[in-house]
Amino acid sequence: MTTARRITDQLVPLLMALGGLIVGRLALGAAAALNANLLWQAGTALVAFTFTVAFLGRLGGEDPYDAVADATRALAYVIQAAVTGALQLLCSTVQLLALLGGGLAALASAPATS
Repeated sequence: MTTARRITDQLVPLLMALGGLIVGRLALGAAAALNANLLWQAGTALVAFTFTVAFLGRLGGEDPYDAVADATRALAYVIQAAVTGALQLLCSTVQLLALLGGGLAALASAPATS
Protein backbone atom coordinates (compact mmCIF):
# COMPACT_ATOMS: atom_id res chain seq x y z
CA MET A 1 0.00 0.00 0.00
CA THR A 2 1.41 3.36 -0.97
CA THR A 3 1.84 6.24 1.40
CA ALA A 4 -0.68 8.38 -0.47
CA ARG A 5 -3.30 5.64 -0.19
CA ARG A 6 -2.67 5.28 3.56
CA ILE A 7 -2.99 9.02 4.08
CA THR A 8 -6.18 9.08 2.05
CA ASP A 9 -7.61 6.13 4.00
CA GLN A 10 -7.04 8.02 7.26
CA LEU A 11 -7.73 11.59 6.19
CA VAL A 12 -11.02 11.15 4.32
CA PRO A 13 -12.87 9.55 7.28
CA LEU A 14 -11.49 12.26 9.55
CA LEU A 15 -12.80 14.96 7.21
CA MET A 16 -16.16 13.19 7.08
CA ALA A 17 -16.21 13.12 10.88
CA LEU A 18 -15.39 16.83 10.95
CA GLY A 19 -18.28 17.55 8.59
CA GLY A 20 -20.55 15.40 10.74
CA LEU A 21 -19.48 17.26 13.87
CA ILE A 22 -20.21 20.62 12.26
CA VAL A 23 -23.68 19.57 11.14
CA GLY A 24 -24.30 17.86 14.49
CA ARG A 25 -23.39 21.06 16.31
CA LEU A 26 -25.76 23.03 14.10
CA ALA A 27 -28.55 20.54 14.84
CA LEU A 28 -27.78 20.74 18.56
CA GLY A 29 -28.01 24.53 18.42
CA ALA A 30 -31.31 24.37 16.56
CA ALA A 31 -32.74 21.94 19.13
CA ALA A 32 -31.50 24.16 21.95
CA ALA A 33 -33.12 27.18 20.35
CA LEU A 34 -36.41 25.27 20.40
CA ASN A 35 -35.93 24.66 24.16
CA ALA A 36 -35.76 20.90 23.65
CA ASN A 37 -34.80 18.53 26.44
CA LEU A 38 -31.05 17.87 26.77
CA LEU A 39 -31.50 14.25 25.68
CA TRP A 40 -33.39 15.39 22.58
CA GLN A 41 -30.58 17.83 21.81
CA ALA A 42 -27.95 15.10 22.11
CA GLY A 43 -30.04 12.68 20.07
CA THR A 44 -30.60 15.24 17.34
CA ALA A 45 -26.87 15.95 17.17
CA LEU A 46 -26.05 12.23 17.00
CA VAL A 47 -28.57 11.58 14.24
CA ALA A 48 -27.33 14.61 12.29
CA PHE A 49 -23.72 13.38 12.64
CA THR A 50 -24.64 9.88 11.47
CA PHE A 51 -26.75 11.02 8.52
CA THR A 52 -24.13 13.54 7.40
CA VAL A 53 -21.30 11.02 7.45
CA ALA A 54 -23.47 8.41 5.70
CA PHE A 55 -24.45 10.96 3.05
CA LEU A 56 -20.82 12.00 2.49
CA GLY A 57 -19.84 8.34 2.27
CA ARG A 58 -22.58 7.74 -0.30
CA LEU A 59 -21.30 10.73 -2.32
CA GLY A 60 -17.81 9.26 -2.19
CA GLY A 61 -18.98 5.90 -3.46
CA GLU A 62 -18.57 4.08 -0.15
CA ASP A 63 -20.96 1.96 1.81
CA PRO A 64 -22.69 4.34 4.26
CA TYR A 65 -22.25 1.91 7.17
CA ASP A 66 -18.52 1.64 6.50
CA ALA A 67 -18.26 5.41 6.18
CA VAL A 68 -19.88 5.94 9.59
CA ALA A 69 -17.70 3.25 11.16
CA ASP A 70 -14.51 4.67 9.64
CA ALA A 71 -15.37 8.25 10.60
CA THR A 72 -16.22 7.27 14.16
CA ARG A 73 -13.01 5.24 14.42
CA ALA A 74 -10.94 8.17 13.11
CA LEU A 75 -12.61 10.50 15.61
CA ALA A 76 -11.91 8.04 18.43
CA TYR A 77 -8.22 7.90 17.43
CA VAL A 78 -7.99 11.70 17.57
CA ILE A 79 -9.65 11.79 21.00
CA GLN A 80 -7.38 9.01 22.26
CA ALA A 81 -4.28 10.85 21.04
CA ALA A 82 -5.43 14.10 22.67
CA VAL A 83 -6.14 12.42 26.02
CA THR A 84 -2.84 10.53 25.91
CA GLY A 85 -0.93 13.74 25.18
CA ALA A 86 -2.69 15.59 27.99
CA LEU A 87 -1.92 12.80 30.47
CA GLN A 88 1.72 12.71 29.42
CA LEU A 89 1.95 16.46 29.87
CA LEU A 90 0.34 16.17 33.30
CA CYS A 91 2.78 13.44 34.35
CA SER A 92 5.75 15.48 33.14
CA THR A 93 4.50 18.52 35.05
CA VAL A 94 4.10 16.50 38.25
CA GLN A 95 7.60 15.05 37.85
CA LEU A 96 9.05 18.52 37.27
CA LEU A 97 7.27 19.91 40.33
CA ALA A 98 8.48 16.98 42.42
CA LEU A 99 12.03 17.52 41.22
CA LEU A 100 11.91 21.23 41.94
CA GLY A 101 10.18 20.69 45.27
CA GLY A 102 12.78 18.13 46.35
CA GLY A 103 15.62 20.42 45.35
CA LEU A 104 14.14 23.39 47.17
CA ALA A 105 13.47 21.28 50.27
CA ALA A 106 17.10 20.13 50.27
CA LEU A 107 18.30 23.74 50.04
CA ALA A 108 15.96 24.89 52.78
CA SER A 109 17.06 22.18 55.23
CA ALA A 110 20.81 22.75 54.67
CA PRO A 111 22.59 24.24 57.68
CA ALA A 112 23.72 27.83 57.30
CA THR A 113 27.47 28.32 57.11
CA SER A 114 29.24 31.50 57.98
